[in-house]
Amino acid sequence: MTKTLAELQALCDRHGIVVPTQRRPAKEPYLLALRDHFWAMENPGLPLPEQIEPMLLGDWKDLDTAGGDLIEEDQSGWCVQEKADGVRALLHVTEDGVRITGRTVSEVTFRLSEFAVNLPHLTKGFDHLVGTVLDGELVCPEAIVNTGDTVTNHPLQAAVAILATTPENATRIQAEQNCQLRFVAFDLLRLNGSDKTTLPLRERLFFLESAFLTADNPHLDLAESHTADKALFHELVLTEGKEGTVWKHLGQTYEPGRRVRHWLKRKKGLEVEAEVSGFKLGTEGKGNADLVGAIEFSVRDGNALKPIAWVSSLSDHERQAMTNRDNGNVTLAPNVIGRKAVIGGHDIAAKSGRIRHAKLIRWVDAA
Repeated sequence: MTKTLAELQALCDRHGIVVPTQRRPAKEPYLLALRDHFWAMENPGLPLPEQIEPMLLGDWKDLDTAGGDLIEEDQSGWCVQEKADGVRALLHVTEDGVRITGRTVSEVTFRLSEFAVNLPHLTKGFDHLVGTVLDGELVCPEAIVNTGDTVTNHPLQAAVAILATTPENATRIQAEQNCQLRFVAFDLLRLNGSDKTTLPLRERLFFLESAFLTADNPHLDLAESHTADKALFHELVLTEGKEGTVWKHLGQTYEPGRRVRHWLKRKKGLEVEAEVSGFKLGTEGKGNADLVGAIEFSVRDGNALKPIAWVSSLSDHERQAMTNRDNGNVTLAPNVIGRKAVIGGHDIAAKSGRIRHAKLIRWVDAA
């Protein structure tokens, strides 16, 4: 939702919607009031369909090195799943049929997007699961799909195009081009009317598998969860050219609509070749105040050097070897200046222009 609080307030005033004064101004009361108003206008006397926003992912790149290492080495508290490259959705099995809702709120109706009319093949085979809500991704099995208006070249682009076109066109495209969107389920919020969001993920995954086995729909898939060799699984996913993985804490509950730090998306990191251009002294109190604490790497921009990263994850042996002392002053050993290495990290920070959480992957040349 991109509308500002002032725009929402003005829209409520325009439609004569009275929103009680809030102690702290917030957008949510105005969004809810507008949603209810437009629903009542379009569907007088009918109850508003349930609006559940899926739990949102945190980002692996926000972890420090030690935090990431702990999760990778964990053998039971975390699991990892492949991150499907699709459109996030919840599949609701109701007494009136199947609803499939997205995670974005319309700026016209102020309700969650509804996709079921474009996906009739995903509304069948759930008769024994009334009262169940699944969380997952809508994934297109094909990258190239011709919608009549555009030709896609990526599965995510194809999924978005199918969901954005008319129901009639979506049904025709999927049937003629054999590209019916699939629902890859990776969590469960409710089973046959019983709320499961307060249970830890390890228990929800048990109920999810039960729901998957009960359903009778060939377009429903179950995401695999791995607790052993998680780092290796992540690398294999990237090697296959896929988007990445999601790391999930097995002991945590489900928090609809919240962005959490116990579900972490992890994609391929950044790697660049750079050369050593400077250093910082170690930190007082950490035992390395008289040693090289971090080394600066830069990339060539014409004849100039552009700083790209600071790397501080060095062993004591490396710090000793890089440290040169001249009349009591600590400098960087001459053989280190200009030395080239491959530096890895999560991404480049917009403000500093440097790689975040940079690590030295390997030296390119011999010392």
